[in-house]
Amino acid sequence: MLWSICGGIIFFALGIFIFLKPYLIWKITEEWKSYSVDEPSDLYIKSTKFGGVLFIVFGIIIAILPFVLE
Repeated sequence: MLWSICGGIIFFALGIFIFLKPYLIWKITEEWKSYSVDEPSDLYIKSTKFGGVLFIVFGIIIAILPFVLE
């Protein structure tokens, strides 16, 4: 149960970071792949934020699930 709560907190925190800092995620993961692009596209920003929301929801579900299944 403790592992599930810790994992949920980690996923939740990672989701918050991804949602709030999509430009930093792009800078770390995608910027080095292109010589001509200086900033991420709007679609990249929106899809990264959507992924952050999914991480947040997944983290909440993981943390709450042990209490529901008891």
